[in-house]
Amino acid sequence: MRQTLRLFGLLLRAYLRDRTALFFSLIVPLMLMVIFGYLNLGDFGRVSVAIDDQAKNQSSAQLVQILNGIETLQLTELPTDQALTKLRRTELDMLILIPPDFAIAPARPGQTVPQIVVYGDDARPQQVAVGRQIVSQVIDRLSFAITQTAPVIAVKDETVQGVRLRYVDFLVPGILGVNVMQLAVFSVAFALVADKQRGVLRRIMATPVRVPNLLAAHVLTRLVIATGQVAVLLLVALVLFNVTIVGGLAPLLVIALLGSVLFLTIGFALAGWATSENQVPAIAQLITLPQFFFSGVFFSKNAAPALIRPVTNLLPLTLLNDALREISVQGATLWDVRTQILGLLVWTLAGFILAVRLFRFEKF
Repeated sequence: MRQTLRLFGLLLRAYLRDRTALFFSLIVPLMLMVIFGYLNLGDFGRVSVAIDDQAKNQSSAQLVQILNGIETLQLTELPTDQALTKLRRTELDMLILIPPDFAIAPARPGQTVPQIVVYGDDARPQQVAVGRQIVSQVIDRLSFAITQTAPVIAVKDETVQGVRLRYVDFLVPGILGVNVMQLAVFSVAFALVADKQRGVLRRIMATPVRVPNLLAAHVLTRLVIATGQVAVLLLVALVLFNVTIVGGLAPLLVIALLGSVLFLTIGFALAGWATSENQVPAIAQLITLPQFFFSGVFFSKNAAPALIRPVTNLLPLTLLNDALREISVQGATLWDVRTQILGLLVWTLAGFILAVRLFRFEKF
């Protein structure tokens, strides 16, 4: 333990003296958050609409087909209870409930016309206003084709209180997640491969330093640096953008450190495989770039093509970002994100096994 702490102190001082490493590990992710935070890219997009078709007849299929052909709307079929849960979490803009008695036909004397219920998220007023206007126009067009006058379908508007989510609220957990990944993978791989090429590790192995102590010192150094980075980014988010961490800072830090351990195992595996510094960037980019775009950093992970979404949803950065975002935005506890934590632990075990198989000091 004493040897580990001494090595940790040496590694931490060496890192802090490297101004280039400090710049890329602190300033670059900070710049990304500030730039994308001010751009506010999530201000408006397509209107996400869930449809619960309880009629399942020709008339309801016609209505769904018309709505599905409107590019502004992004339709999915969901039961009402699931859709309402997503509305409250601001993962949907609207829900259209089609009742069992739905029909596009003139009403008989004394009978009321079928009524569809449109639920809207009050945290997304622009999207809901556009969506309701589109639904009204479609109903009017269908009615005119049948009766030339009176509407044959009534529309009841309901409001659901959702989470008022700004783009910067969505962005901050993603920036934290990608920063943890980049630091763990690149810093460990570059540092160890550089020491390998210069013969530093071979000379260290000739001293009484034990291998587990050296590796533990590297891990402890990166975890301390990761904690500092997360603290700086959160401070900027809280002060500059008035971001509220609904679930608290402690669970967020726990998940961030768990993600750091996961990606450190990948960094050690990469360091064991690479024989020169020139090999590190190519392989590291191959590992990190797909996750950078498909794991919900700057935009929703659902923006990925549906064909590859089952795979991208299982990526380690996706699991990390989902857990961080659930805690930050939805106020989830560690128990609420236990599925994501389990996934991170599985990836950590896989990375550890890979690192053990590839990391060999005798090759240095």
